[in-house]
Formats: sequence, structure tokens, C-alpha cells
Amino acid sequence: MQRRYSRRRTGVCLIFVKWLFACIAAYVCWTAAQAVAAPDKPSHTVLEFLSGEIAFADQNEIPGTGWEKRPTPALWLSDEARAKLDGKLTGWGRFRFDRAQVPDEPLAIYTENNRERLTVFLNGVELFRNYRSATSQTLGWNRPYIIPVPQKLLREAGNELVLRVGSDRQFSLGVGTVKVGSQEVLGRLYNYQQFWRVTGSAAANYAMLFLTFAAFLMWMARRSETEIFWLVMTGLLWFVRDFHFFAEESPLDPYWFQQVSYYSLYFAVAASLSFCVAFLKLPNYRRIIAILFAIGVALCIFRVAITSTNRTDLATSLATLVVSLVICGLMIFDWIRHRSLESAALIAIVVFTTALGLHDVGRIPNVNWWQGLGFHVQPYTGLLLFSVFLLSVGRKYLRALVEVETLNASLEQRVETATQALAASERARQKIEVEHAVGIERERLMREMHDGIGSNLVTALAVVRKQGEAPVAEETLQRAITDLKLTVDSLAPVEGDVVALLANLRHRMEPDMEKAGVKCVWRVVPCPSLDWLDAPNALHMLRIIQEGVGNVLSHAGATSITIACRPSERDGRSGVELVLADDGCGFDIRSETRQGRGLSNMRTRARQLSAELDVESSRGEGSRLKLWLPIRAAHVV
Repeated sequence: MQRRYSRRRTGVCLIFVKWLFACIAAYVCWTAAQAVAAPDKPSHTVLEFLSGEIAFADQNEIPGTGWEKRPTPALWLSDEARAKLDGKLTGWGRFRFDRAQVPDEPLAIYTENNRERLTVFLNGVELFRNYRSATSQTLGWNRPYIIPVPQKLLREAGNELVLRVGSDRQFSLGVGTVKVGSQEVLGRLYNYQQFWRVTGSAAANYAMLFLTFAAFLMWMARRSETEIFWLVMTGLLWFVRDFHFFAEESPLDPYWFQQVSYYSLYFAVAASLSFCVAFLKLPNYRRIIAILFAIGVALCIFRVAITSTNRTDLATSLATLVVSLVICGLMIFDWIRHRSLESAALIAIVVFTTALGLHDVGRIPNVNWWQGLGFHVQPYTGLLLFSVFLLSVGRKYLRALVEVETLNASLEQRVETATQALAASERARQKIEVEHAVGIERERLMREMHDGIGSNLVTALAVVRKQGEAPVAEETLQRAITDLKLTVDSLAPVEGDVVALLANLRHRMEPDMEKAGVKCVWRVVPCPSLDWLDAPNALHMLRIIQEGVGNVLSHAGATSITIACRPSERDGRSGVELVLADDGCGFDIRSETRQGRGLSNMRTRARQLSAELDVESSRGEGSRLKLWLPIRAAHVV
């Protein structure tokens, strides 16, 4: 019952792992489909502003002065704003276009990467804002926005599009990408960016958070498992890191939220690599984990030190990638030694996520190596790492569960075998004890019969002979003594040896046969043991032979008797055949009355032995008695 329950539990675990893998695969396919559905590059139906005018003024009205020509997007305006403003960081972007520069169809304004609170004006009229009040801690830096353009606000020439951006975060102020054009075309661009920047990343991270909670429950039950702890830390730290990609508002003070978002990256990477080295049990893996977190602290300090250089993200991100590659090298050496599937999977995911990290490094605004996919892929890195880690843990523990079940089955089998052996040993011991007790009792009976009844009979015979009593009395006493000796012989342990019994019988019977003038011929060959031949059955067999010899001496008038013993087979069964033959007068086997009570008794005894008794005789040709004894007879009594 326990084994059946364990197998059922293993099956449930396997189903869960397969279901989890299927969900991850479905999510990957879904995101791939979204990527395939990415919009074409904007054509003549979209006007993209590559430059504009930038101004700084902490006010709600569009400033009349202070505008400077700048390329856009202009994302690093924090230092200038702090130098020119005493209050909150506020910047303005102004773009001009004519009606003829955009298509004659429903229009929209598309903008992204604005930091952080955004207000959009067209020809002095406010069209859109992404915040509720001036105190809202809105996070707009990674969000795309699309604003329909009312046709009545458009002018044939000199349309003025103004963006107001404001931020409470120390290092976050900028005017992002701005496009005006076909509402349909820009709508597709917006859907694509909204999915990959916000919707998809939020779904990925909340799914990871759910799985992290499940892993936490697992760790609570198995706190000694280091790799599960680091699995939980991987999920938590990556969620903390990725939260700012899709959050609408800051849950903390903007400054501290910014610091947590920045610095959690190094510890998320350290936790991920710690899981790898702990799971693979690399040499000195605890020391490696300590070094990883020491590097994380060092990178945080280094980031603070170089903040003023405007190369913070590039320097620290590249350092993080180098650390990842070093750990990956250690994992490759481990894979070379052990060639395990887990090592290969972890190496593959670390290399892949490192490549994704390099993609995002190239998208840093002040680096601007490439635009890549047009969005950050880091929000998906945590889920990819966590999913592979979780599947590795699941595979490891399922394998361990199978091994435990196999071991349990082996132990159960060994216990069962030992139990059977113990039971057999106990039965053997009891049998030996019984046989010993029976042997003692048999010896006592044999001694009592020999010393008691036998002595009395011998004494009586001697008295009869001395006093010259009737020959009948002497003959009767002699027969009683012979019969007693035969009974004593049957009690002797022979262990199924028919030949030994016949040897004892020969010793007892030959003197009587010589007195009667009958020659006895013995033709005995080695025969297999009969496992059922105990004392009672031995007595039955001796009685049959005794009765047969007695009939020959009394009625046959024979001059010789041949007693043979040989192996024989009947109906595919092995056995031993005893033959008693004489050269006497014979008899009519068909005569029921001639058979007498003696032959009937012999047949009864043969049935009790599960033996077969055959009698062959004809007048003037002697008689032949055949007793076939099976080697094994379960119902012998």
C-alpha cells in the first residue's frame, strides 16, 4: 500500500513538472508570436522628430524663453535642471510641423521614454497627462503613450507640439522619442511596445513571484537545501529589480526607489550565480557565494563613486557581465568533469541571459550602440533563469524520489526475503527440535521394546524350549520376536533410504528362510531417497514385504525367493520398484478367495503409501509381487 501511494505521489509530481514546463513553453510561444507581429518601420505615414527645442522651467505654462536646439531623445537633463531650477526637476520639449508633413487621415501622437510625469500640449491645448496630480510619483520612463489628435486643433502650418516632463528622482529627467502620424500605424507600434515593455514584463514577473512563493514553501519544508534558498532569493531579487520596468507609480520615495532599482541588479545576478554553484556543488561553493556578494557590494560602492561621470550603467553592467562569464567558466569545467544535463542547462541559460544583458547595455541612452529589439529584455531574464532553475530542482528531486522509491522497494524485497528466510529458519529449528524429540522418544521406545517386551519374549522362548513345550508355542514366540525386531527396525532413522531398510530386513529374515530351506537372492542397486519415508511408512513397506515372504513360505512351496530393488519410472514419474519373486507353485490370480486376507492387507498398505502394487502369478510358474514407490508423494500418510 505504501509503495502504491509513493508511486502515485511520484506520478503527481511528474505531472506538475510537465504542466509547468508546458506553461513556460506556451508563454515563450506567445511572446514569440508577439515578436513576429512587430510593426514595420515607420514610413512616410509617420513623422519622427530627430531634434527639438529643450527648456527648463518649473511651471505649468509653456515657457516663452530659454529654448535651445537639441537632438532627441534627450534623456540626460538632470544635471542641467538642477543647475537652473531651485524646485523640482522639470523640462520642456517643443516640436513644430506643418499639416502637409503628415498624412491626410486620423492622426496620433506617439511618445516613449519620457521621464517621468508627462503632459502633452498641441497648439497650446493640453491633450494628455499620465499623472493625477503634481504629487503623483508616476513612472513613465519605460511606458509608451499614444494620444489621438483632434482634427480641429491642427493648423496648415506652424503646429506646435510641446511635452512637459517632471521627475522627483535625482537622476531621471528627459524628453523621449516623439512621433506624429497615422493613428493606425502608430497604434500598431504602441501595441507592440506596450506588450513587451509593460504587459509582457508584468505577466512574466508576477508569474515568477508566484513560483517564488511556491519555492519558498518548499524551502520552509527543506531548510537544509541551500539551492532552494538561492532559488527563492533569485526570484525575489529579480522581481525587485524588474518592478520599475512595468510599475505605474513608485511605491517608495522616488529617490530610494531609484536606488533599490539600480542596486538590486547586482544582488539579483549574485543570487542567480549562487544558485548555480550551490546546485552543482562546485568546489568551495560557499566561498564562491561569499565572493559573489562581496563583488555585489563593491559594484554598489563603485556605482556611487562614478555617478558623476554619466557612465555608471555602462561600467557596472559590463563588470556584472564579466562576473557572470567567470562563473560560467567554472560551470563549464564542472561539466567537462561530470557531463551532467543540469550543468549543460545552467551553462546555456547563463550564457543566454548574459547575451540578453549585453543587448540591454547597448540600449543605454548615453551608450546608444544599438536599439536592438526596441525594448529592454531584462524584465524577462529573471523568469528565464528562475524557470530553468526550478525545472533543474524539480528534475533533481524527482530523480531522488525515484531513487528513494527504488531503494525502498529493494529494502522491502530484502526485508521480505529476510523474513521468509527467518521463517524458514524458524521452521527448520522447530523441525529439528521435533525430530530431536521424536528421535529421543523413538530411542526410548526401541529400548523399552528391546529391553522389555523383547527380553520377556526371549525368556519365554527359552523357558518353552527348556520345558519341551509344544512346537506351536515355540513357533509363535519366535514369530513374535521377529515381528518385534521388524518393528524396531522401522523405527530406526533411515532418511528415506530404501536400501538401508532392505538391509535390515535381510538381516532379520535370512535365518528364518534358511531354516525353511528357502534360498534368498538379493538384487539391490543404489536407489534415490524417498522424502516421505518416515517410520510409519517404513513399517507399511516392511509389512508388505514381510507379508509377501510369509505367503511364499506358507503356501508356495518355493525353493528360492528373489528380492530386487531398482529405480523405475511410471507415467513420467520417478520412483523405486521392489520386486518379490518365487519359484513356487503359483496361484490363480483371478480367484478372489485364493487371494486371501494377506494380499488385501498389502493392497491397503500400498494405497496408504500412494504406491502401486501389482501381483503376477499362474499355476506352476511361481508368483511375482511388484511394489512401485514414488520419490515424492504429498499425500502419503
